[in-house]
Amino acid sequence: MLDMAFNEYKMHRVSIGVVGLNTDALEFYKKIGFKQEGVLEDAYYYNNEYSDFIMMRILSHEWN
Repeated sequence: MLDMAFNEYKMHRVSIGVVGLNTDALEFYKKIGFKQEGVLEDAYYYNNEYSDFIMMRILSHEWN
């Protein structure tokens, strides 16, 4: 999808939000080059538990 976003659609930036409880996803996105931009503290509530919402981004020159 990122290949398509950056190479076919010529996007400069892709942003995502990840629930802090999802540590596997956070680890994966960091591994492929996403960087953390900000944290919305206790912005996600599930199963009687609050979690941070982590904002991440990758720029086109960081992907290629």
